[in-house]
Formats: sequence, structure tokens, C-alpha cells
Amino acid sequence: MVAKGAIPPLVLSVSDCRASYERTKAAGVEFTQEPVERYGSVDAGFRDPAGNGWKMIQAPREAK
Repeated sequence: MVAKGAIPPLVLSVSDCRASYERTKAAGVEFTQEPVERYGSVDAGFRDPAGNGWKMIQAPREAK
């Protein structure tokens, strides 16, 4: 099912979504969604070569 792109979106946790987006986009990754801030976290969407949807997510920062 993974090879056919038939599974729900997968999640990749990163420490800085915007920096990871810029780095991976420069390396040729095609994104379906640019980084967006939602509820204190930042996420971006992309597909792997098999067509599986991925979310790259930066967890909300803890309040000090």
C-alpha cells in the first residue's frame, strides 16, 4: 500500500519547519503546501516519489 500511495499522511517531526522546508525544497523535494502556522505549530506538506502524502511538523514551543 505504501508503494501505491494509499496510506494516510505520514508525519515527520522537525525542530524548524521553515528551515527544513527551504533546505529540502532546494534539494528537489516538491511540496504541496508551504509552511503554515496553526495553533502554535508550523507544518508543510509534500509527497514522496511513490505519491504518499507527508506532513513536516514543528511542534509548538513551550511557554516560559
